[in-house]
Amino acid sequence: MLTATRPTRPTPRHRRRPAFSVQLALLVAMAFAIPAQLYLAIPIAGRIQTAYGVDAASAAWTGAAFSFAYALGFLVFGPLSDRVGRRPVLAIGALATAVITALTAAAPDYGWFLTGRVLQGFTAATFAPAALAHVTERSPAARRPLALSLLTTGLLGAGIVGQVFGQVMAEHADWRAAFWPAAIGYAMAAALLWRLLPPGSVGSAASVREVAKAASGLIRTKGPAAVFGSALTVFGSFVAFCAVLERELRETSGYDADQMLLVQAVGAVGLLAGPLVNRRFGAKGPRTLAVAGYLTAAAGLLLALLAQAAAMTGVLIGVSVLFVAGTSLIAPGLVGLLHELAPHARGTAGAVNTFVLFVGASAGQLAAAQLGYRPMLTVLVLATLAAGLTVAVFTRSAPCP
Repeated sequence: MLTATRPTRPTPRHRRRPAFSVQLALLVAMAFAIPAQLYLAIPIAGRIQTAYGVDAASAAWTGAAFSFAYALGFLVFGPLSDRVGRRPVLAIGALATAVITALTAAAPDYGWFLTGRVLQGFTAATFAPAALAHVTERSPAARRPLALSLLTTGLLGAGIVGQVFGQVMAEHADWRAAFWPAAIGYAMAAALLWRLLPPGSVGSAASVREVAKAASGLIRTKGPAAVFGSALTVFGSFVAFCAVLERELRETSGYDADQMLLVQAVGAVGLLAGPLVNRRFGAKGPRTLAVAGYLTAAAGLLLALLAQAAAMTGVLIGVSVLFVAGTSLIAPGLVGLLHELAPHARGTAGAVNTFVLFVGASAGQLAAAQLGYRPMLTVLVLATLAAGLTVAVFTRSAPCP
């Protein structure tokens, strides 16, 4: 006698994960949201100064402390994601960032607030290296340039998102309220990351010493070393150009805070170049796109220098789009190059690269404070061209063993 049998339900272990496009959409949204905390403190610095009774120099450390811990965190969490996998680092890191962000908003005095910013920067650093490694590993080869471009566009665009959101909150709400939506969003993202991302492998069994040795080997290898060296100019040029442009427009044209946000929004149009160009010309390879990005960015900087000399403010603002467009090509190009040059240490390579990017950002901010508009842009044009030449000449080598 035949008996009907019910189809067995798949066990949770075999449950299908959402398509990569869904995972990418979540990661891109987080790329805009998590690094935005670095820039959030800029428009609310005055409110922080008043609330805790500190001077402007002390209040400025709320950004510097975050940035320093953020850069150091990349060196920890990139290699860690190689060992334990991308999903736990991303999900647990997002949850930790949510908790620390909420506690930072509730800090009773400036000492606790500054400590919270350090911890916030450190936990926020879980995102970028692990997310970049996940995208390079999981994206189909034909879509990888576009996927990396979308992710790095988010990392660049976070600077604008953070400042715009902070400016709105500073004008229309209590400054502490700027942290609460972010904390809630990060907590929700942590749950989604754990649910949507595949568990992956158990990770590398390499010891901390072996990971450090791998990082040292990358730095001493021609191809990756060329990428790291040229990466110093990417966010460094971006931050320095934005700083001297803002100072120039405020001093010569009398622009206020709202007008400067509008200028940033115009420049942000250039961020679209990365995804659009990669979608059309991604098959050319990351090296070609990175070099093209450096040349485009250098052209934008040179035109900005000439426009300022001719007192053409409108043109000066317009060519900022060209500079940002070039930058949006460079960042994913360098990540793609490391994917090819260091296939067995992607997390470590991504961590070192992201660390260098934000060291460059710090250096750019310091340089912009010391140099005027014309000297700064002259340095940036030369540095950008030198970085492009470095990538063109020294990244032809075979992958690292």
